[in-house]
Amino acid sequence: MLKQSLLLVTTLLTLSSSVLAADERWFEVEIYLFERQGTPFEEMVKNPANINKRAPIDMITPLFSTDITGASLGLEGCSAQEWIDDANRCDQQLKSSQVSHPSRIPMTVAASTPQYAKVGQSTVLLAQSQAQFGDIIKKLNRESGHRGLLHMTWQQSMLPRHLATPVRLFAGEDFSGRYDPDGMSISQQITPSEIPEFNFELGLNPTTTPAPLWQLDGKINIYLNHYLYVETALTLREEGTKVLPAQTTDGLPAHNAEAKVPYLFKIWMAQNRRVKSDEIHYFDHPNMGIILQIRKMTHPSDISADTLKQMGVTLDTTSPTPATDSLEQAGNTAHQTLSY
Repeated sequence: MLKQSLLLVTTLLTLSSSVLAADERWFEVEIYLFERQGTPFEEMVKNPANINKRAPIDMITPLFSTDITGASLGLEGCSAQEWIDDANRCDQQLKSSQVSHPSRIPMTVAASTPQYAKVGQSTVLLAQSQAQFGDIIKKLNRESGHRGLLHMTWQQSMLPRHLATPVRLFAGEDFSGRYDPDGMSISQQITPSEIPEFNFELGLNPTTTPAPLWQLDGKINIYLNHYLYVETALTLREEGTKVLPAQTTDGLPAHNAEAKVPYLFKIWMAQNRRVKSDEIHYFDHPNMGIILQIRKMTHPSDISADTLKQMGVTLDTTSPTPATDSLEQAGNTAHQTLSY
């Protein structure tokens, strides 16, 4: 009896995953973010965004960041059994990992070859040849005070807000070499000691690469609630000067004195807007702008191999990863009445 019950539960979960995968609404998203140069800006004290708190999908980091520790230290990843046999060594190896990243992310982020989503995936980065904003970007580039920051195109399945996963977006220059996360110039700060330290446990110089402070950083969340919605939580960092109390040579505030110091301002763009598919939408802000289009596309399970070949997509003969969402997710998605 127990065996039959387990078999029934397994069958129901498999069927629910199949129903969910077949009922998913898939769209193609293209986005172009740009900065308005020369526009006065004012830092906000608190980020006004109230975006989905799920860990975002990052399609940019795998293209540009490299783990520089493994090759230089001769480290090899621990297997599951090695974690059981020698957890301390594996944990120490993991903590010693350092990731390098470029000083600037190029404006265009794209896959090297044309892509198309497969059933079971959530987001797929597309090639530049699959983008459609070329003419729009050329036109905007002719305007004064305009500088492109990021252009990306991807495919994703759309889910309700409580199930949707945001996409992380970042671009432009990395300011971490000159400013700290609070915006203060590193060159203006007094270091407590100039004596180099040494990590005797690892035999390594402890100098760690600071987390990047990208010129543009944040998330975009696109979800379905009868209609398509787009919510943004983006931070634009801009160099400027700020008037602060002057300090004496011993680091104490000088009496009734002020000084202009280099400062990295934070400017937020937080919006939540209902949109229609296939229309080109413009998100306005005094210091930045977003051009966005969400296009209908053929469901991954319905597109033919011949069509994919015509698109230049390299066919994969491996079986797609099945969807593993729960019965509740399947029900929530399958029973939506959508207008898009």
